[in-house]
Amino acid sequence: MITPNDFEAFRSVLLRAKLYVLVTHVNPDGDAIGSEVGLGRYLLSQGFEVRIVNQDETPPVLRFLEFDGPSAESYDPTRHDGLLDAADAIVLLDNSAPDRLGRMEGPVRARTTKTLCIDHHPTRGTPWAQNVIDTSASATAVLVYELVRERGGAFDHPAADALYAGLATDTGFFRFNSASPRAFRIAAELLEAGADPTRCYREIYESNTLAYTRLLGRALGSVSIDRGGAVAHAGITLGMIEACGATGVDTSEFTTPLLAIEGVRIAILFRELPGGKVKVSLRSKGELDVSLLAAEFGGGGHRNASGIVMPGPFEDIVRTVTARAVALAEDGR
Repeated sequence: MITPNDFEAFRSVLLRAKLYVLVTHVNPDGDAIGSEVGLGRYLLSQGFEVRIVNQDETPPVLRFLEFDGPSAESYDPTRHDGLLDAADAIVLLDNSAPDRLGRMEGPVRARTTKTLCIDHHPTRGTPWAQNVIDTSASATAVLVYELVRERGGAFDHPAADALYAGLATDTGFFRFNSASPRAFRIAAELLEAGADPTRCYREIYESNTLAYTRLLGRALGSVSIDRGGAVAHAGITLGMIEACGATGVDTSEFTTPLLAIEGVRIAILFRELPGGKVKVSLRSKGELDVSLLAAEFGGGGHRNASGIVMPGPFEDIVRTVTARAVALAEDGR
């Protein structure tokens, strides 16, 4: 839970800052964008100046959250380093690990003395001046909601939509074991504030492009099952992405049909990235903790949802990580 010291850290920032720059991790997801927009709209309602600056663009399926602003800007040193200097406070949301900032790691690290981190991920050590980190929270959106409500603040309809999207996506629309009573209570309160769950689901999961659908088909066609059916993995190469015209497609949900295969307890998606790197998305059922597997390779996340970005040949990474996943499944059977 959020501690009194956490609430005080948030209050102290609000008392001293007028210009805020909100930042999140590379490849922002629903919780990252939802938390930024939700907090951003609250700060704007209080008369503060707010800018959102991320390394990567907002995925198309999440842009509806930014329709009424504020909208995220893609980081450009020539445009934004001066803004980071001018900011009274930098708020790092849904990420406490510097290396998940990508190209923004150096610029944000250089300004740690005015950075407040709000996150629900387990931390590997943070350099930030102030931290509000609660790993029992289902999503960072939960923490934004509670920090603002403790001050008596309210959220308008677009902010409620944004925070609901963050909470819903990080809990798999309330089907993951992170969907706690706390999460359901906050979801209900966000609906009372005007959040539209039907629209949220439709915009995020029912607006796929043809390129996305073709790439999903290619990925599912590559599925392999290991360890008697407990581990399923699929791969996406740069060639597949190019053939489908799927540059920039968000593949974060491609693990869902893998994990839905009968008997599968760990699902892995390997996606080849430019520059000789591979993104590994890990999902699991029940008590199998894939964050332990991710940590072995410098990644992180949650028990049932974690990720890694690794350098090296694609096939070598597939073999290495899959072997460790099989071992994890065997140990946890």
